Amino acid sequence: MWGSFWLAILGFVLLIYGGDRVCVGASALAVRLGVNQFIIGMTVVAISTSAPELITSLLAMANGHPEIIAGNVIGSNLVNIGLAGGFVALVKPFMITARTIPSEASFLFFVTCLFGIFSIFSPFGGGMGMVLVILNVLYLYFICKNGWSVKGAKGGASGISVEIDIWRALWIFAFGLVLLFIGAQLVIDSSVKIAHGLGWSDALIGFTLIAIGTSFPEIAVSLVAAVRGYGAICAGNIIGSNIFNTLMIVGCCAVLGSVPVEVGLYRIGVPSLIFLTALIWRFFTTKREIGRLEGAVLFFIFLGIFTYFVRRQLPVASFCHQLPVV
Repeated sequence: MWGSFWLAILGFVLLIYGGDRVCVGASALAVRLGVNQFIIGMTVVAISTSAPELITSLLAMANGHPEIIAGNVIGSNLVNIGLAGGFVALVKPFMITARTIPSEASFLFFVTCLFGIFSIFSPFGGGMGMVLVILNVLYLYFICKNGWSVKGAKGGASGISVEIDIWRALWIFAFGLVLLFIGAQLVIDSSVKIAHGLGWSDALIGFTLIAIGTSFPEIAVSLVAAVRGYGAICAGNIIGSNIFNTLMIVGCCAVLGSVPVEVGLYRIGVPSLIFLTALIWRFFTTKREIGRLEGAVLFFIFLGIFTYFVRRQLPVASFCHQLPVV
C-alpha cells in the first residue's frame, strides 16, 4: 500500500511538472506567432493544461478502467470551475476584458448540457463520440478564424512564458509530453490499487484523486495569469479546458470504446456540473470582473459537492445504464 502511495505522489509530481513544461513550450510558440491573450488561453494553454486528463483517460481506457473517464472529466471540469475559477478569484480577482468571452461561455454551457443529455443514454458509444469530436474541431476552427488575426504583444502576451526560441520551445513541449505519459501511467496504476483497497469505485477514483491531480496545471496557470493581471488568459483557460475535456476527451475515448457513466455520477455529478457551469456562465456574461464574492460562491459550492461525494463513496461500478451503445 505504501509503495503504491509513493508511486502515486511521484506520478502527480510528474504530471504537474510535465503539464507546466507543455504549457511553457506551447505558450512560447504562440507568443512567437503574436497571438492575442484570449486565443492563447482558449487554445494553446487550455489544450496543453488538459493534456494530463487526455493522457490519463486514454490510459484508463487501454488498461480496462473506462469508468474512470467520465468521473475524471466531470471531476476535472468541476475542479477547473471551483479552484481554477473560484479559489483563484478568492486569492486574486481577475478582470474580464475579451469581447468574445460571453459567446464562448455560452458554448461551454451548451456543451455541458449536451454531455448531460448524452449521459442519459450511457454508455457513450462511437456515434456520440464522433459528434463530440466534430463539435470540438468546428469550435477550434471557429475561434481561430475569428480571433487569430488579433495580435498580442511580443514577449509576454501569454503572461506565462518569456521569449524562447522555436526549437527550444518544441523541445520543452516534447519533454513535457513524455513526463505526462509516465506520470499518468503511475497515477492510474497506483491510485486504482490504493482506492480499490479502500473500497472506492473507479468512478470515484476518477472524480476525486485523478481529477484533482490532473487539474493542477489549470489551477497553476490560472493563478499565475490572475496575479499577473491577465484575466483573459485565466477565463480562456477555464472555458477552453472544460470544452476540450468534454468534447475531445470523452469523444476520443468513446470512439475507441464505450464510456460508461455510473449511476451516482449521472444522478449527482452531471447535474452539479451543469449547475456550476451555469453559474460561471452567468458571471462571465454579466460581470467585467470575477471578484471574491463570485469566487466564494463557486469555491464553496464545489467544496460541498466534492465533500458529499467522498462521504457518500459511490458504489462500485456494478451497475451503469444498460442502454445499447450508439
